[in-house]
Amino acid sequence: MLTPHRWPPAVEPEDLGAVVHGPVVLARAPGIVAALRCVFAHSDGLSLPFVLRAEGVQAEAALRQSQWGGVDEDGPQGWSEPVLAVRVGDQEGFADPSQSTGSGGEDAYDLDANFWIDVLPDQSAGDCRLELTVSWPQAGLPETTTVLTLRPWTPEEVLRLL
Repeated sequence: MLTPHRWPPAVEPEDLGAVVHGPVVLARAPGIVAALRCVFAHSDGLSLPFVLRAEGVQAEAALRQSQWGGVDEDGPQGWSEPVLAVRVGDQEGFADPSQSTGSGGEDAYDLDANFWIDVLPDQSAGDCRLELTVSWPQAGLPETTTVLTLRPWTPEEVLRLL
């Protein structure tokens, strides 16, 4: 049975972690792409450096969606961001970026974000999978799920990188 979870923004550890998966494109549509630079394993979680790039009409939509439109009685207006859903082990839920910077103009939009997942796959059970679902339909990025198989690592490997 899956346990619902929300991964809030968090301060990542000071160690470098171990690279357990290389760069990967998570979702792509005309004019927009979302990817991970890599996946880092730490002793108490995973670090996911995330990038999103958009051009043309998608860049205009992303820029418009990323700008704060104010709040009225119905809540936030005119603002959205990419959504990252995560499933690791028996937990699944949504992740909020620990750090996020977006910039753009008429022809291009760039977003860099870091997500911290405070759960590790159960390597002892042979499960090194990380399932990521990304979407930002307001900017033209459809919901896409990617299952990554992480390279096994040891605690010593993480410490050695300090």
